[in-house]
Amino acid sequence: MKHFIAAAAFALLGTAAFAQSTAELAEQYVKMPQVQSMISDLFSPISLGNQVAAGLPAGMTLTDDKKQRIGDVMATAMNDLRPRMEELMISGSAETFTTDELQALIAFYGSEHGSKVMSKMQPFMATVMGQLAPEMQALQAKVGPEVVKIIQEPN
Repeated sequence: MKHFIAAAAFALLGTAAFAQSTAELAEQYVKMPQVQSMISDLFSPISLGNQVAAGLPAGMTLTDDKKQRIGDVMATAMNDLRPRMEELMISGSAETFTTDELQALIAFYGSEHGSKVMSKMQPFMATVMGQLAPEMQALQAKVGPEVVKIIQEPN
């Protein structure tokens, strides 16, 4: 019986020592190379230049050179925000996900398939958003006057 109690106490202590808090798991998740690569892709000159181009009014286009130059300017500026973005991702992940969910994210994105999925997500979304951009611009032109009217209403 004495050995059973000692073994149970050891098991509980061992479990507590290996258990990670939600905050620790959130930081581990955000610091994963796959997640860091995704952030780098989001902050890349190409991605940022394309985002600016997609947000332009209908009929306004940018040359590839202008998109690249705008992307370079934006990427340099956004690089200063990266630590803050990571901080917000860590706190947001800790608040949003349970420890089990964070462990599942870490396991998935750390796996061969998860790593491949993460590496393909940015180009996938860039393609989707690039194809959707003209429709989004048309929608913005359609609802823009109504949105401006609402904004200009007195509080």
